[in-house]
Amino acid sequence: MRCGWSFALTLAACSHSSAPAPAPAPAPAPAPTPTLALALASAPTCPSLADRIVDLPTDSSGAPRTVVDGTFLFVDADHGPLFASEIDLTARALYALRNGRIAAHPLCPVTVFVFSSREDFKDHCGKRGLVPESGVNVAVYDPVHGEIVTDLSRGPNYAPSLVHEVAHRLMDADWSFAPPGSPPPRNAPLWFRECVGSLYEAPSFPAPGEIHGTDNWRTVELRTALRAHEPAAHLGALFGMTDAAFRGKIEGGGTDGAKTLLHRAMARATCQWLDASGELWPFYRGWRDGRDADPDGVATFTRVTGRAPGDPAAEEAWRRWVLRTR
Repeated sequence: MRCGWSFALTLAACSHSSAPAPAPAPAPAPAPTPTLALALASAPTCPSLADRIVDLPTDSSGAPRTVVDGTFLFVDADHGPLFASEIDLTARALYALRNGRIAAHPLCPVTVFVFSSREDFKDHCGKRGLVPESGVNVAVYDPVHGEIVTDLSRGPNYAPSLVHEVAHRLMDADWSFAPPGSPPPRNAPLWFRECVGSLYEAPSFPAPGEIHGTDNWRTVELRTALRAHEPAAHLGALFGMTDAAFRGKIEGGGTDGAKTLLHRAMARATCQWLDASGELWPFYRGWRDGRDADPDGVATFTRVTGRAPGDPAAEEAWRRWVLRTR
């Protein structure tokens, strides 16, 4: 799928989440911000919500559905018990992510399939050719088909994986936004897209409009690598890392699964660390707006934090924060 304001990615760039995130604490779901989806009415390349409803697969055309924020068409694909709570969680996350964080650019409508059966989820993904890069994926963002697919068969602890994918949708539209007549902008590298998206695999909502990421299984893996003095586990390695290297691609073909899991843990920890010091979103906005002059983000990181990512002081501060006593 290609959108006038969004982005074009190959299927290989789909995000695959496998985070057993803790369930968020109950909190009132604020009303979502006014949607900008109606602005897409004049964009002929962007399917409407009506188009997405018409294009529903035959086996889910009669399933219960709800529209969130005028953009996300939620489909209760197999009548699961967590459908309503997933919608509430998404509404809270959208409200917070657009509250001074990710710019609320118009989005092409997205169909969100919520499955309570692992087999139904796998069957749907198989028909789309969605294969996880590592681990067992419980949520998939497919920009080619304009879909997010999530598996809640293992219970509510896995519900926030959908927030990971929603953050990708918002961020990719934000970084790919360009005023009419201007050249296409440079999208964020994969490590930073995963840095932001994976942060919300384990979200916390301390107040309406606020969202942060808490420690999860990726934190445990990274702490193990740091204690073992794994040479690849350091902050500066991320900056300038190619998408292929982040995925752990091996010369001659294949993927090093342990390496890509380590890279994803490092990326998530970097966003969580910056967020804890109030520097994530200044860094995000500064790099987004100056990415042509600063393609690897080093100059923006240095300006925002006062230290280059490869500076020994920055590396030590990052390491100490990851290994901090909880």
